[in-house]
Amino acid sequence: MPTPTKATKVGASLRACLETITQQNGYQTQLAAVYGPADKVREKPPTPYALVRPSADNRTGAAMQQATRVRMFEIEVVFSKAVEDPEAALDAVHVDILRALGFGRDNDRKFAGLIEDDDEATFRYAAENETTHSITISVGVLYVESYN
Repeated sequence: MPTPTKATKVGASLRACLETITQQNGYQTQLAAVYGPADKVREKPPTPYALVRPSADNRTGAAMQQATRVRMFEIEVVFSKAVEDPEAALDAVHVDILRALGFGRDNDRKFAGLIEDDDEATFRYAAENETTHSITISVGVLYVESYN
């Protein structure tokens, strides 16, 4: 098994951060689970759950054997179509995710490398033949990868 790269560690840290989104921790949303890109999601898992996957990774600078990079992550949160107020649920988890990442907080309370001035949310409401609503939030994380 290869040694985890900095990029792999950033993804694992992001998933761990999102696992703290529970009502016991003061959030509006109670995430049932957080899944990474290689996790197997069972059929009809309890909702809401989050799917966290990297979507892009770009080099922003280099010096010697290191490069600064920005990894974009898509955080998709899936709710049952039966949720009482889908718009309110999707809006609440959007706020909860940004709160968990420390948006607007001091650096010591912020997710390391979070790019605060660039995030996006895309909403999907269940059509007649679908069983889930979802929101996909894109966030960027700046990190340094070593190539020695």
